[in-house]
Amino acid sequence: MFQEIIHKIKKLLGATKKHPSTSGIKTHSETIMDAKSNIVKAVKTYIETPDTKYAIMIDGDWGCGKTFLWKNILLPEVGESEAIYVSMFGLKDINDIENEIFKSLSMMGADDDGVLKGLLNSNPNMAEDIRFGGLGFAVQFGLKKWKETRIKKSKRLFICFDDLERWAGDIEICLSYINKLAEHNGAKCLVIGNAKDIEKKNKNKFQDTKEKTIGFKYKLAYSPETVLKAAISLVNFPSPECQIYIENILTKNSSRIFDLLTSANCSNIRTVSTAIHYLTIIYSNNKEKFAPSPASAISYFISLLSTLILVEHHKNSNEDRKKILDPSVNNSYQLTEKLGIKRHEDNGQLKKLTDEDRIIKHLINTAFYQTNEIKLQGKFSIINYGFYRAEDFEDEFTEWKETEDYEYYMDTFKFWYLDDEESNRIFSNTCSAMFEKKNITHPSILLLLTNRLINDIKRGVVDLDFEKTKSDIRQLFEELYEQKRMEPLRSIDLRGGTRRFEYCEEIYTYVVEKNKEYYESSEKIDLSKFWVKLKENPDSLNELMDKYKSFEIFALYDTPEEIAEVIESLRNDQLFKLTRWMGSRINEEQSCLEAVDKEHDRAQAIAEILEKKYNNQYGVKAGHIKQIARVIRNKRTDYDPEYIDKNKKT
Repeated sequence: MFQEIIHKIKKLLGATKKHPSTSGIKTHSETIMDAKSNIVKAVKTYIETPDTKYAIMIDGDWGCGKTFLWKNILLPEVGESEAIYVSMFGLKDINDIENEIFKSLSMMGADDDGVLKGLLNSNPNMAEDIRFGGLGFAVQFGLKKWKETRIKKSKRLFICFDDLERWAGDIEICLSYINKLAEHNGAKCLVIGNAKDIEKKNKNKFQDTKEKTIGFKYKLAYSPETVLKAAISLVNFPSPECQIYIENILTKNSSRIFDLLTSANCSNIRTVSTAIHYLTIIYSNNKEKFAPSPASAISYFISLLSTLILVEHHKNSNEDRKKILDPSVNNSYQLTEKLGIKRHEDNGQLKKLTDEDRIIKHLINTAFYQTNEIKLQGKFSIINYGFYRAEDFEDEFTEWKETEDYEYYMDTFKFWYLDDEESNRIFSNTCSAMFEKKNITHPSILLLLTNRLINDIKRGVVDLDFEKTKSDIRQLFEELYEQKRMEPLRSIDLRGGTRRFEYCEEIYTYVVEKNKEYYESSEKIDLSKFWVKLKENPDSLNELMDKYKSFEIFALYDTPEEIAEVIESLRNDQLFKLTRWMGSRINEEQSCLEAVDKEHDRAQAIAEILEKKYNNQYGVKAGHIKQIARVIRNKRTDYDPEYIDKNKKT
């Protein structure tokens, strides 16, 4: 079984890009080597090039498969009896390195020549030489004897220095020693490590010494497809049944996983493998919940993987882990603030996020994507403890439901794999759910089903009239909107650079426009309760502000006094958030500014009430309320002196 896994990974990591011949010229460059590139060919070219006098390096993030690449792909190419392997983990000086090299040398030579086998035993005077000349003498002697033997067989001395980022000593001394081996001893040296981590500790020294020692650096980075396949291959599935289920939901929904890995800039095989391993454990203890619910299962996995990427690669301090893996924090907005990622400047303007913060924010939103189905307690538990605690999963899957036939129909490949009898049954039930029962009321799902159905007519899968079917679908959408049964969405964008809706463009355009109108209408109905909801639960302020930013909330009242009372009832921290939010509406996207313009005239009555009561009061609360009135009046966030003086006179 293990050999099969090795074979799979070798195929996955195979490559085609030819490494340039160096002809002994020492150059310094970095090449990205992904799953389609040939690192093996680059290493073989390096070995076969005479008089290189430099080392080469494979650079990659933690968990991306560098050591695996060496042990299972490069080493067989180099030859196990031709290479010395040294892990730099915990080593701190040259004596440590030479001790590791000597141990490797003394264990080598198990071939017929036996030149190096039992090096000390075969050279009785060496122990005395070591006593006077140091271990370095023995290493030099051993390297010389090994080199002489290998050259007779047209081989070259090859040393792999792994885990360079874990070297505990002076990086300049370490690389200088490797340079000496390459330049003076003619050794072929491969350095493996995470340059990013090395630079954190020894930035200047590493950069300077690297230029003298390393001729080529290859950045190991895999495509999301390769990462997923490699991660699956490394999981030890407890049963064939478990393997079939897990591999099926992952491969059938691979595009969702690829999107996540790409947006998170993650190519870490170990992290993805860990997430699959946890999913395997959870599945094995809850088979009866998983079996009928593959749609819920993949959403659960996406949330699990997002959380792991977040705590392993972006927010991995103990303090941040505790904040993230806390089930009581049940929304992404709250967690984003706890982790110190501010959405707005102190003056209320929208803050420009760094690339890192954008990734973190995306991972938080994905990890905390919660329908009633996806819960957090069990997921956080297994990441925290590393093992399954049954008590933490008691309520984890209570809302999972059986995957509907129309969900199978939307899965193109899964549907096309079915025989005609089963596919006809699923298709018939899908049409019944759409046109007879009319219980599919999510516009995006209905649009995706429309696209599938229209394309299947074109393909010749189903015998339906093309134009009549489009007319029936258009009528279905109109009816659901008129009856107010359709679910409102903030926006619809399902093309994603694809050719979707190529044959039903007019339906897609109609639904996008209708949905926008429908959503705004639905939101306004609910919006009328904004201040009522805030009065009932002031702690809902963040959620309400986030949801209704682009609506004219200061214009929706029976009397302005009722809104002023709600504002006065807020705590100082809530008032401060409200002032910043009001400022951000002025400085954000056009839709927010339009809402501010629409509410401006009617909102003046609220500003007047607040001004009269707090104009001559002082303190933090009074300052916040004055600022709220000021922003309503001026549609600006600055402290206009003329405005303040004017109001003091009234």
